[in-house]
Amino acid sequence: MRILVFNCGSSTLKFELIELDDSGCDGHAVARGLADRIGPDAHLTVEADNRPKFDRSQALADHAEAASLILEALDGDTLTLDAIAHRIVHGGEQMTGPSIVTAELLDALDQASRFAPLHNPPALKTLRVVQQRFPRLPAIVAADTSFHRTMPPYARTYAIPHELTARYGIRRFGFHGPGHAWMLERYASLSGRPLSSLNLITLQLGAGCSITAIRAGVSVDTSMGLTPLEGLMMATRSGDLDPAILSYLGRAERLTPDRVEHMLNFDSGLLGVSGRSKDMRELEQAAPNDDAAELALTMFSYRVRKYIGAYLAALGNADAVIFGGGIGEHSASVRARICAGLEALGIYFEPALNAAPDAGERCFSADGSPIALWVIPLNEELYIARAAARLLRTGS
Repeated sequence: MRILVFNCGSSTLKFELIELDDSGCDGHAVARGLADRIGPDAHLTVEADNRPKFDRSQALADHAEAASLILEALDGDTLTLDAIAHRIVHGGEQMTGPSIVTAELLDALDQASRFAPLHNPPALKTLRVVQQRFPRLPAIVAADTSFHRTMPPYARTYAIPHELTARYGIRRFGFHGPGHAWMLERYASLSGRPLSSLNLITLQLGAGCSITAIRAGVSVDTSMGLTPLEGLMMATRSGDLDPAILSYLGRAERLTPDRVEHMLNFDSGLLGVSGRSKDMRELEQAAPNDDAAELALTMFSYRVRKYIGAYLAALGNADAVIFGGGIGEHSASVRARICAGLEALGIYFEPALNAAPDAGERCFSADGSPIALWVIPLNEELYIARAAARLLRTGS
C-alpha cells in the first residue's frame, strides 16, 4: 500500500510517500521533501527514489501552490497511490481518530480553524487542492487533538464559567498527537510491553513544544490547551503566562487583542527572551558570552523540568521519560539541563550516554535509574500512514 502523507505547518509543507508492507505496520519513504518558508522566499526540495533531486528557491503564494508543485515534481510512476493522508492540527470535538474526508467533516474542520488559525486553514487548502487532483482516491485526515481525547474532565476543563465552555466549546484539546503516539508505540515495541501497561512522559521539543502524561497507554494530560500556545516555552511562543498580561499590555501599549496574541505566538519564547534568535543551536553557541541567551536556555529547561515533576505527581509513577523533536533528539546539553536535579524523583542520567553522537533510538539513563530516559526520533508521517492504512483495512 502506498500512501502520500502531507504534514502542514504554519509556513512549511512536509510530505512523504510511504510504501507499507502487507501488514500495514512497516514501511519506508520512497519520496520525501519540504516546502520551507512558504511565501516570497520559499524553498522546495523533493527527493524520490531513482530520480534526480528537485531543489528550487522560488516564491510560493500559499500551501496549495506548494502542494501543486510537489505533485508536479512527483508526477509519473511515483504517484501510484492508494490513499492520501493529511495531518490537521485541530480536529475540534468531532474527530476522535483518523477519518475519511466528507463534506460534513470538512465543515467541522473549518469550524475548528478558529482555534488554530495559523495551522488549519493552510492544511485544509492543501487537502482541497490535492483532492481536486485525485478525486477518486480516499482522502484521510489525522488530527493532532485525537490522541488527547482520553484526557479526563478534570484535566481538560478550564476553570471559567461553565456556560461559556458549553457555548463556545472552550476546553483543553492538546496537540502534537502523532508525535506523542509515535513515542508511546515505539517505546512499547522497544520494551516488549503492551501499551496498556505503560506509564510514560513524552516530550516533543522543537519549534513547538509539548509534554504529555500517559497512563496505561493513553493520554491523561498534556501541556498545550485550547490552542498550541499554552504550556512549555517554545521557539517564538510564550507558553504559560498570567492571562492578565494580555489585557495589561493591550491597555499599556494600546494593542488590539489580535496584536497581543500575535506577539505571544511570534515574538516571544526563545526569540523574545534572548532578543536574538529562535534557534536553539544559535543560542547554545551564544550562551557562554550572552546573558540573555543563557537566560533563555535556563528558562526553557526549567519549565520542562517543572512539567516533568508535575506529571510524575499526576501519574504516581512512570516507566520512562522520552525525548523527541529537533531539540529533544539532537541537543545533549538541553537534555542535560532538563534532567539535572531530578534525582529525587527517580531520574538519573548518564552524561556519557547522553553526550554520545546522535545514533537514533537510545537509552541515556544511568544504570539502576528507577525511571528510564530515552531518545526516540519522531516519525509522524509513518505513524499517520499506518493509521490511514488501518482505517482503510478495518474502518477504525
